[in-house]
Amino acid sequence: MRPCIWEGKYIGPGGEKMSRRETVLDGEWEFLLDPEDRYKDAPPNAAAFGGGSINVPGSWEEQGYGEEPAFPQIDTWTKLREYVGAGWYRKTVRLERTDEGAQQMLELAGVRWTTEVWVNGVFAGLRDSLSAVHRYELGDALTEGDNELLVRVDNRMRLPLADSHIHTRHTATEWGGITGGVKLVELPAVRLGRVSLVPDPLAGTFRCRVEVLTEEEERAGCEVQVRFRAPSGEVFSALAPVAEGGVAELVCELGDAPALWSDRNPQLYEAEFLLKRGEETMDCVARRTGLRRLAASGKGLELNGKPVWLRGYVDCCVFPLTGYPVWDKAHYERQFRIARSYGFNHVRLHGWNAPEPFWEAADEAGMLVQTELPHWSAHYQPRGAKPPEEVDAFLQAELERIYESLNAHPSFVLFSMGNELTEDNGHERLNEWVRYARRLDPTRLVTDNTGFGQLPEQDREGDFFIPSFNWHVPLKTEEIALPATNRDFSAVARLTDKPVLGHEHAQFTMYARPEEKEKYTGVLRPTWLETIEETLRAKGLEERVDGWIEATGVHQVRALKEAMERARRTPGAAGVQLLDIRDFPGQGHATTGLLDVFWGSKGTIEPERALDFNGPTVLLMACEGRTLFAGETMDVRILLSHYGEEPELAGCVGWRLFRKGSVLDEGERGMAAPVGGAADSDRGDAAGRAPSGAAFAGTAVGKSEWSAPEPLLLNAGELVVVGTARGSVEEIGTVRIGLPAGAEASELVLEVWWGDKERLDEDREIRNAWSFWSFPRMRYENAESVWSSVPALKTALYGASFEPNAKFDPFVYPSHKGVKLAIVERLTTNALQYLNGGGRVWLLAGESELYDAPMTKYLPVFWNYLMFSEQAGGTMGAVVRPHPALGRFPHDGRSDWHWYHLFNGTPAICLDTVPEVKPIVEIVDNFNRAKRLASVFEAQVGQGKLFVTTLAFRSPPDWKRPESAHLFGEMLRYLLGDDFRPSARMTVGQVLGLFRLRGIHSFL
Repeated sequence: MRPCIWEGKYIGPGGEKMSRRETVLDGEWEFLLDPEDRYKDAPPNAAAFGGGSINVPGSWEEQGYGEEPAFPQIDTWTKLREYVGAGWYRKTVRLERTDEGAQQMLELAGVRWTTEVWVNGVFAGLRDSLSAVHRYELGDALTEGDNELLVRVDNRMRLPLADSHIHTRHTATEWGGITGGVKLVELPAVRLGRVSLVPDPLAGTFRCRVEVLTEEEERAGCEVQVRFRAPSGEVFSALAPVAEGGVAELVCELGDAPALWSDRNPQLYEAEFLLKRGEETMDCVARRTGLRRLAASGKGLELNGKPVWLRGYVDCCVFPLTGYPVWDKAHYERQFRIARSYGFNHVRLHGWNAPEPFWEAADEAGMLVQTELPHWSAHYQPRGAKPPEEVDAFLQAELERIYESLNAHPSFVLFSMGNELTEDNGHERLNEWVRYARRLDPTRLVTDNTGFGQLPEQDREGDFFIPSFNWHVPLKTEEIALPATNRDFSAVARLTDKPVLGHEHAQFTMYARPEEKEKYTGVLRPTWLETIEETLRAKGLEERVDGWIEATGVHQVRALKEAMERARRTPGAAGVQLLDIRDFPGQGHATTGLLDVFWGSKGTIEPERALDFNGPTVLLMACEGRTLFAGETMDVRILLSHYGEEPELAGCVGWRLFRKGSVLDEGERGMAAPVGGAADSDRGDAAGRAPSGAAFAGTAVGKSEWSAPEPLLLNAGELVVVGTARGSVEEIGTVRIGLPAGAEASELVLEVWWGDKERLDEDREIRNAWSFWSFPRMRYENAESVWSSVPALKTALYGASFEPNAKFDPFVYPSHKGVKLAIVERLTTNALQYLNGGGRVWLLAGESELYDAPMTKYLPVFWNYLMFSEQAGGTMGAVVRPHPALGRFPHDGRSDWHWYHLFNGTPAICLDTVPEVKPIVEIVDNFNRAKRLASVFEAQVGQGKLFVTTLAFRSPPDWKRPESAHLFGEMLRYLLGDDFRPSARMTVGQVLGLFRLRGIHSFL
């Protein structure tokens, strides 16, 4: 509790003298490491310390204690030095005076795992919380004059809970020390104990339960007074006698218009609790709190009766400079400013509870926080498992300590028993804890665990559930985001009638950034990066890293945008918990963040653009795909997900459609028309002008070596929003897009924005944008000069010659049959002879034909390769170089949604053995493996020319897609023309090193 302090004096609100005083004991202490536990049974005497010293607060490692680790870790960071064991602190504390009957309490903040205390040689107790300050009631053990304090801190794993993020090697590390400080609190003989607040915003009251700690006869005539000071300065008070049992219960009414705490307007009350006997004030404590209530309402959440959507991220207890949770309020204020600028209003503490400064900053920033037990284990699997008794008892005690210490903090709204704890059907002990937590405090929502357990929940207890939208059955990780945006996550959300939050959402990665190592100026070094850099140096790839960072960063943001918008399109979803707004240092190192581990921008997206898909109110789009044939039209549904301050949002949404990268042909304007909304392309601002600062969705985020002509307006209009209620996602109209038959391949960008800003309760911009691609229908010319053994090509390449491989005569066909290009799926001796003798060969290589064929998926690596090496696709996107082989296929040099079906599920070709070959379409491998990969390349072989693709050109459905048919035609035109002149050379042996040679007489 906070003592009542005014201008440094311990006085009551009315000027009364107070007896509760604090003495800060930070600074230099004598210090002694005890690696062999020599003093376990009897504490060391003063001489044993031998002049050793340490500063409090601070960790052992920060101050030079510990040894260098035996080896660096390749899957996480490594400390410069570390020590696991006991450490002894000694200090002489002088008390000038003590009030009669006063009691002393010692507080140790920021310690793990176990502490023990001796006062003047007398043992005072043991504490073992990972979630709360270690408090020791010393009674009258301290006397006036000099007193010896001995503190033993032991950072060993006391219980089998090593995977909890509060101290796993992948996050906060197995740190030791006293990192939050030490203080003595002098308590009056008759004093206040536990104070519990129950805010009721609907009634406009705080219900207070206050315990008084003294003997019954000393409580006679005592009263408790509470004073709540509103943000306006107005004071509200209540008074109640101390009843039998030493408890006073009060209800303080806050007037006709109480100030509410919310994520949008976090108004706080200053509360003082005074223990009085007549005119005498015997004790006083202060709390800062907020009037709020988060409640489940069907499948949604309501904050103070208003729907709220939790736009959350996961905080994994990552502190890259210290290796432990800091006790610096400014640190947390900064992180919340940054998080709020990107649209987040919610944070989940993954298997840990944060220090007090975190909660003070969260209260002020309006963050909605889920905290958890320090728990990630398999002790509660399977359902009937009996967990270790000591573990079970410790976790229940932690639950009680968390609820007591956080009672006043309005930002604490959700609680979970830990991370991924159960099998499909839960565990009864976790159910018991949920029920127990509800009894402790009904104003917080509780769930049995975060992430595991199947829905429907059957008898699993929980006010809400946190299933994965990534992989909860029937969803699949590789389908988190798709080019078809008419999908959502209802397949999971519909399985329960309670609110659901998406567990550890998305987890898309980008390339590692070596430049970050310069930021590691504390006790940790990024040894995961050292092995990556070593690999890149050995392969001569260091100069490629910047380009890969840029391309994969753009790809990550594009994928993440759709994954977040898909969640917002889900009617039954109450929010998501993104993993993560920052990179994660361990478990293989997961570069999933928009920010680095230091909360610094990676340059992939500006906060304003993140608000397009992560703001309180967002405009969304639903369509059946991102590509269409010229001459076709596509009806794009525009939706509004509204969780802003306005009870109902009505007005107009402006839209405009642009064509990028080329000049419009005659008659191509005006092909877009709205369906279900009024359009007027001559209306002026409402129809034709986007908000200031608007950016095109199809443009790259970050730097680029590619440039394109200015986009040209096709059409514009507006959609009338009659009224969208807060807490809903509704379709507001449809825009029809397309280009006329014969129009060249183009990227189309649809921009939408809220046009009636005067109808918003606050000054904010609501806008969004998406890309589509239109392709002309292809007729392949000069097909009669093509010979092929690929059966699937028969459906597309009319006029070509199709025969089995064995029929092809490399000596006769070119001159007698006019063959200029052979298209094959497999390499055979006759095809190789034809190539080496001067022929042109297009090899449509499949996985079975390659010696080294890493499989790809369109989406980036999930989490990281070291932890999930067998995932479907271990690559991170593409770099598409300007090249005549691509013709007029529109692209900006990186992966985008029109590449989805061309890349997804196809192999890449490893070019490590032919460094002179430069890919036309390069696949970026994960940074752990760092292979040189390609899906399109060319080379001179002997007197001939080889062109290789692994794109999806191998089955009849592939040519039915507009993008595939068009790109195939552009490549065919290039291979039959004079521009096909590869600069790199390969030998026959190098070709045979990449591709399997098949028997000429087989059916292959």
